[in-house]
Amino acid sequence: MPNKKQVEAKLQEMMGRLDGAPADARANLAKALPDPRTIQIDVTDLDTSYWTQLVGGRMTELREGTAEDVDIKMRASSDDLIAMIDGELGLLKSYLSGRIRIEASLSDLLALRKLA
Repeated sequence: MPNKKQVEAKLQEMMGRLDGAPADARANLAKALPDPRTIQIDVTDLDTSYWTQLVGGRMTELREGTAEDVDIKMRASSDDLIAMIDGELGLLKSYLSGRIRIEASLSDLLALRKLA
């Protein structure tokens, strides 16, 4: 089981990949999910949460703790979260199987589905 430091590093890696994505990919993300979108990730087996905001197709600083007015909340174990970030576990399949839980508006869920 990964520890908090390993999970934080993977989340930072994911955010860095998004930041380094081509401008058109970030523009598509910004179009699909209107600004700002507060995203919270609850890591169930570590009993911790992280949050960030998506603004203009980029994620702001990663913060530990819970956010106010969360638009998209995801719950996953540290193993499943890291497997998803590493591309070993698909978002849609893991959501449908219940391994990862997502709470979001219908429009945000549809946008995330397009991006998955």
